Amino acid sequence: MPDLRPVVPTAQVLTLLNQHFSAPILDLTPVEGGQVAHVFSFRVEKQEYIVRFNLDKMLSSNFPKEAYVARKLAGTSLPIAPILHVGRLGDLHFAISRKMPGKMLQEHTPQEVQALLPQILDLLEAAHSVDTSETQGYGVFDYRGRGSDASWRASLLKVADEEDERDYFGKWHRLFDETFLECDLFEKLYQYMQELLAFCPEERTLLLGAFTTRNLLAQDGKITAVLDLLDASYGDRVYDIVSLDFWWPPLGIREAFLAYQRQHGRELPFYAERLLCYECYQALIGLRFYAKSGNEQGYQMAREIIQQKLAASGR
Repeated sequence: MPDLRPVVPTAQVLTLLNQHFSAPILDLTPVEGGQVAHVFSFRVEKQEYIVRFNLDKMLSSNFPKEAYVARKLAGTSLPIAPILHVGRLGDLHFAISRKMPGKMLQEHTPQEVQALLPQILDLLEAAHSVDTSETQGYGVFDYRGRGSDASWRASLLKVADEEDERDYFGKWHRLFDETFLECDLFEKLYQYMQELLAFCPEERTLLLGAFTTRNLLAQDGKITAVLDLLDASYGDRVYDIVSLDFWWPPLGIREAFLAYQRQHGRELPFYAERLLCYECYQALIGLRFYAKSGNEQGYQMAREIIQQKLAASGR
C-alpha cells in the first residue's frame, strides 16, 4: 500500500518545534499507524506532545477546523487532547497537541472494547447534545463551523462527484479504468444509498465523523481521548455509529445505540434503513480510498462487508 503521508524530514520538524518551545526537544519519534497524517511524538522536559502534518490536498478543512471543534466540545465530557499550536510549514498544515494517555481501542482485546461500550455511548451523547443553532449547512464543515452543503442528502450524494484536481481524490473517475475499482458495484451501491436516503431525516446534529477504534484511546478501563476531529460534520446522529458497526460488528453498537436513544426518550424511525444507507456510503468511501491507495486487500474486505449487509437486508 503506498504511503499517503507527507514526507517531513526530522531536521525540519526539529526546526519547527524549536520555534514553539524554549526547552530542548527530546525523544522525537515517528508514530506509526496513520494513513494520511505524518505524526511524531516528542518530549519537552517531563511533558509529552504530538505533532501532526497533513498536506492541503489531503483534508481541506485541516487542523484549524479541529481546533474549532475542540473549542465547541470544551464544555462536554469528551476527553480531547489540548491543541497548543496550529499553523503552516510550506504546503503542510501542522498541529501540536498534548499527548493523551492510553492506547487505541483496536489494540485492546474484544472483551476490553466491549466493556467500554457504555462509555462510547455516553461520549456520543455528549457530542450530539452540542448546540448547533448558530451554525449553518450540512455535512463536513470548515474551521468557522460552516457546513459545505445545503442539505444532509446533498452532502452524501456528492460522493459520486469528481473533485478539484488539488484535492486528494481529484478527477478520480479514472480509477474505474486504472485500478480494481468496479464501476458496476459502485453504481449499484450509490443507487441503493440514493433510494434509502428517503428514510433519512434532515437533522443537524454535531457528528464526530471518524468515530472508530483507531481514534479512541483507553487506559485502565476508561476512554482517555477522542482523536481526529477533522471529519466532524452536521447531520443524522445515526451516522456516527456506522464506522464502528461496519468495521467491528461484534461490538453490537447498533443494538446498544438504539436502546440508549430510547432510554433518553428518542425514537429512531426507519433505523435499519438509515443504517444501511450510511453503510452504503461508508462502503463507497472505503472502496474509492482503497482503490486510490492501491490496497486491494482492504478493498476486498470492504466489498465483502457491504455485500453481506445487503444480502442480510434482502437486497
